[in-house]
Amino acid sequence: FRRVLFRSFLPSAPKVVHRMLEQGVVRKIISPDLVEISLKKKESCHKCRACNDDGAEAVSIEAGNAARARIGDCVEIEISTRGVVAASSIVYLLPIAFLLAGYLCGSIWSRFFYNGNSESPGIVCALAFLAASFMVVRSYDRGIRRKGSLRAQVLRVLIGSEGADV
Repeated sequence: FRRVLFRSFLPSAPKVVHRMLEQGVVRKIISPDLVEISLKKKESCHKCRACNDDGAEAVSIEAGNAARARIGDCVEIEISTRGVVAASSIVYLLPIAFLLAGYLCGSIWSRFFYNGNSESPGIVCALAFLAASFMVVRSYDRGIRRKGSLRAQVLRVLIGSEGADV
């Protein structure tokens, strides 16, 4: 009852959509469900790095092809910004957290076995934990690639390769 009463006085928050919509041209069909799309490089491309840099004017990205786009089609794609931010956090912050945790564990271990006079166990454990974090990040990367959950998706074909609006 309290929860319902409390919620009735709060204004409903608008739903935040964490996605970026872009338009590009299909350059290559990798498989029936996967295409490579060429996009015009924007200012935000320098910060994001979700796409492959193709030169001064263009970037390319692999995208799921649910709309059955063909080579030369102008398409609209969706890139999940939430997924990119989450993956970036794991890749950059997890090793730092493991490094600090490893040093802390090594320091505690040195107090018991070396009477607190040595930094070596802290450094060795920090490096071991750092190596372990790279293995965790690598397995996370493999899982994400296998699922394809961070992959951009073709939402619709805007202009077909024949030039007619679809």
